[in-house]
Amino acid sequence: MPQETDTRQERKKLKQGTYLALTHVRIYLGFIFPVVMLILGHFQIWMFVCGAAFVLCGVGLRLYSAGVLRKDRRLQRTGPYRLCRNPLYLGTILIQLGFALAAGVWTFVVLALVAFGAIYMAVTLLEERWLKMVFGKPYEEYMHDTPRLLPTLRSFGESIAPVPFSLRQAYSNHEHKTTIAGVIGVVLFLIKYTLNLWSLPVNLW
Repeated sequence: MPQETDTRQERKKLKQGTYLALTHVRIYLGFIFPVVMLILGHFQIWMFVCGAAFVLCGVGLRLYSAGVLRKDRRLQRTGPYRLCRNPLYLGTILIQLGFALAAGVWTFVVLALVAFGAIYMAVTLLEERWLKMVFGKPYEEYMHDTPRLLPTLRSFGESIAPVPFSLRQAYSNHEHKTTIAGVIGVVLFLIKYTLNLWSLPVNLW
C-alpha cells in the first residue's frame, strides 16, 4: 500500500509544474503550427510531396503505436516500441516537419525541427522518471536496449516484426483525432495549392 501511494503521488507530481506546462504547449502548438504553415505556405512541388509523405508516415506511425499501447498497464517493447521508446512523439515530430515542408519554406523546417525536437525531448526526460517507477528494472533495461527518440539501423530492423494491432485500442487512446487532423491538413494544403487561393507577397526563404 505505501508503495502504491508513493507511485500515485509521484504521478501527481509529474502531471504538474513543468510537465503540465509542456503538455499545454505541445498540444496547442501541435494544432496552431500547421494552421500557420497553411497560411504562410508557398507552393514548391517537391517540398509539398515530401511534406505530405512525412505527415502521412507520422500519422501512420502514431496510429500503429496507439493501437498496440496499453498505457501504464504493460511495458510495450515490440513493434513500433522497438523502433524507439517514444514512437508516438516521433510520429508527431514527423507530422510537424511534414507541414513545415509542405509550406515550402526552409526556415519553417528548421524551426519545426528545433522547437518540436526540444519540446518532446524535455517531455520524454520527465516521463522516464515516472516510467522507471512504474515498471522498475525492465524499463531500465528497455532504456539501455532501445533509443529514446531517434531510431537506429539496428532498432529499425528489430521493429519490423508484426505485433497485434487494435483499432479499438487506438480509438481508446484518442488517436483518431490526430489521424483525422493530419489527413485534413494535407487535403487543405492540396486545395490551397491546386486552386492557388492565396500566397504571401514576400518569400520567407
